[in-house]
Amino acid sequence: MPYRVIAVDDGSLDRTGEILKDLSSDYPVEILVHQTNLGLGAALRTGLMQAAEESFDDDVVITMDSDNTHDPKEVLNLVSATRRADVVIGSRYVTGGVQINVPAHRVVMSRVINALVSRVYGLSLKDNTSGFRCFKACLVKKVCGKFGKHLIEQSGFVASLELLLKAVNSGGVVSEVPILLDYGKKEGKSKMRLISTVLNYLALLLKRKQV
Repeated sequence: MPYRVIAVDDGSLDRTGEILKDLSSDYPVEILVHQTNLGLGAALRTGLMQAAEESFDDDVVITMDSDNTHDPKEVLNLVSATRRADVVIGSRYVTGGVQINVPAHRVVMSRVINALVSRVYGLSLKDNTSGFRCFKACLVKKVCGKFGKHLIEQSGFVASLELLLKAVNSGGVVSEVPILLDYGKKEGKSKMRLISTVLNYLALLLKRKQV
């Protein structure tokens, strides 16, 4: 299966840029650089806008974390599931899905936020906050064209939820497939700030379907 990797270096201060440059000599990696750290939302927006420009309608676009917690081996399962959906979520919470080595406070927060999202927005999904997703490129193009520079306005982890809601409100059909998320494979400290993240989720939920 032919593929291309779009990697967004969001003002990294470690060796991310060097590693990506080395990888690009052996793999089809395109590197997009933010000179300063702008947050997850800006990184997603930059990557998706570029993917919308480069892809054909019958392509698919994968978003995933690059901290080893999302296993690339799961990608083919997500792609296969696009036969019945426009967005496929790699889910920890459907039958067969597993998460291990995740701190207890993050598990509780994730469960509560997902329950609230499903209730407020009427989504029959288990893992609304997972960032491991497969989009039909035609939907990515549609959403990027509709929202433009306002595609993602949130800067933190809530950006993934904002993107999902805009995809759904643009007519996207969503399904889930099980994945294994192993938080123990993550290197370095998490950038998530618990209180501010919860408040940002709640603020987005209060907007209801105005997203």
